[in-house]
Formats: sequence, C-alpha cells, structure tokens
Amino acid sequence: MRLVSTAAAQRDPANWLEDMSWHRRMFRQSHFRWVPEDPMDIALSWTRGRLLYETPGHLRILDRQRHALHTFASGIDNAMVAPLGEAERRCRPEDFRQGLDLVGLTKQDVVLLRFFAPPEVEPHREARRALRGIPLPNPFSQVWELRQMRSMYRAAEDILLDVYCDLILELVPQHGWQNLALLLQDNRSEPALRSFVEDQRLRRGEPGDPRRQASQRY
Repeated sequence: MRLVSTAAAQRDPANWLEDMSWHRRMFRQSHFRWVPEDPMDIALSWTRGRLLYETPGHLRILDRQRHALHTFASGIDNAMVAPLGEAERRCRPEDFRQGLDLVGLTKQDVVLLRFFAPPEVEPHREARRALRGIPLPNPFSQVWELRQMRSMYRAAEDILLDVYCDLILELVPQHGWQNLALLLQDNRSEPALRSFVEDQRLRRGEPGDPRRQASQRY
C-alpha cells in the first residue's frame, strides 16, 4: 500500500526533516486529534455495546473481542512499514535516524514493525483517515500521523484490557487461575496468566487509577 503522494515524492528527501518539524509546529504536534471519549467509543463498538462482564462465559467473549480489536488495530502498524521503507531508501542514514527521533521511533521499533507486518499490506481505512488532508506529506509526517491514530486504538485496547484483568481478579476466588486460563485463546499457563495480570496492574493500576484515563500524548 503506497501512501506517499506525488507532491511529496517530488520533494528532495533532504527537506523531509525540515518539513516534519514544520508539520509539528503548524499543527501544534499533530493534524489528527482525538479526545478521551474516542477510545471508549471504539471499545464499545468492539464489545457491541456491552458494558457489563460478570461470568467466565463473559470472560471468554471479552477475550475474543479484545483479540479482534488488536488484530484490526495492528493494520495501522502495518501501514507504517511502506513509508518507513521509503524514508530509509531515500534518506541519508543520519537523516533517517533523525527522522525516527522526530516521530518517536527507534531502529528496533522499525525492525519489529517489519517483522510483524504481512508480506502484502492491505489498505486500512483508519490509516487513510489519519492521513487525509495532510499538506505536503512525506514519509515521516505520515508515520507521525499514523502513530496518533494508533495511540487512539491502543487506548481503546487498554480499556478492554483493564476490564479483562479486573474480571479475572473478580472470578479467581470462585473459579481459580487454572480454570480461567483454560478459557482463553492464548493458552496461557496459570503462572503466565498471573504474570500478565500483575503486569497490567503495574502499568495501569486499580480501577480509578489516573493512569487509566485516556489522553493523546506526544
């Protein structure tokens, strides 16, 4: 999927860093903006409006919904591979490194994006929405805007993850870790499931923790 426009292709890659810096100044960081309500709307669209999860059966449903959302959102990651490849091909190595710094990525991040992307990347409707209306786009500004869209979807994933881990901890006293682990798609062992929930608590905290509040950060 080729995203870079003809106008951008005519720009000298030596100008892309300056264009990217201008892009962030002009839009006060990003053209694509989202508000805390947006991740919740996305999460509810993937749960089909369900708000309450109480039983092991609900946990199984939520597990499927959480994985489906992640699979869809990963298409936004995949859309970054082509512009990153173009930037690496056409920029001097030091310019490519500086461009990655501007968009908040490392070379290792690029390696991982390429590793997980399929051989053929299908057009993704949310990737195209993120890039609509960008003046004089170049690979770096495109990746930057895609990252803003991805952050919104990651916030939606976090909402489902919080509910998922909260429900597991509610169900454990009656059903036990091992029985719950057997319900889930990842085929986690009991220790692995415990570790997964502990990691979520360390990163996101208990219900009501301010870290669970979604916001666009740069």
